[in-house]
Amino acid sequence: MSLDLLRRGMKISHLRLLAELAKHSRLTDAALALGTTQPAASRLISEIERITEAEIYVRSGRGIELTDAGRKLAERCVRILQEFADAGRDIEQHKSGQSGHVSIGSVTGPAIEYILPALRHIRLSYPGITISVEVSPSRELAAMLEDGRLDFSLSRVPVDEDPSRFEERPLLREPACLIGRADHPLTRLAAPIPAEALLGFDWVLPPVGTPIRATAEQALRDKALALPTRVLTTSSFLFTLATIQRTNAIAPVARSVAESFSSGPRSSGGTLVILKSALDLSVEPYSFLTRKGQVLTPVAQLVGREVLRAVTGTDNQLV
Repeated sequence: MSLDLLRRGMKISHLRLLAELAKHSRLTDAALALGTTQPAASRLISEIERITEAEIYVRSGRGIELTDAGRKLAERCVRILQEFADAGRDIEQHKSGQSGHVSIGSVTGPAIEYILPALRHIRLSYPGITISVEVSPSRELAAMLEDGRLDFSLSRVPVDEDPSRFEERPLLREPACLIGRADHPLTRLAAPIPAEALLGFDWVLPPVGTPIRATAEQALRDKALALPTRVLTTSSFLFTLATIQRTNAIAPVARSVAESFSSGPRSSGGTLVILKSALDLSVEPYSFLTRKGQVLTPVAQLVGREVLRAVTGTDNQLV
């Protein structure tokens, strides 16, 4: 029989302390964040351990460390408190109409190709809505979704994450290509550029395990070629662009990104070009992601529908 924590006396104050302990390794820091004293926080921990009949933390050289049971309980407390915060936002938005703030996450390609056009429409049609956009790798976005810093994201569930933590609506594959500076030596070769010729130059790649790097490496393996040996690894898209502009390095990026920054027909001119190579690059599909069990606030549903309309071209229901 499972423990009925509410009947046994679990309170919001217990949840708040556990949520802070998920962030801090020192009890004094957690107490300070809650505006209480360390003795009061210690009493709350004792109550939590009595209610749960489990050891919540152990002392370590750095302060305290949550046990497995404590960590699992703390993660749920973070999500429960975020739902309370969302409920407050929900009420305020119902009271004030179509206004409020929405936090979106996205990997680079969909951010430029779909979220940006959707935001233009939202800003004109719903001036009371403010939006923040976090463009990062899927691993970082997954963590932000889990702790409530994002309402939703266009990204992928990282391979080392539990998919059951998320609600996933698969969308599109992400076409990719290689880019170089506008007068790159490879542009003098006839298209398609032989894959072997690409290995004579430095490559700028995101960290190992990221989808676009895995895609590029698999494409080389499919042609029985070695992986690049001269590699600069960075998670910064801005640094990637700067490196490509100033050196002979090449990099795989989402095609929508390349077309926005290159001197191709969809741009107004640039210092980058798409290298039409023999490598066929297409990254695994990304999804519309929310955390498991999350109920989007009305304003987040509205923004989510607009983003999905930009991606699919049709109206989509979100609940």
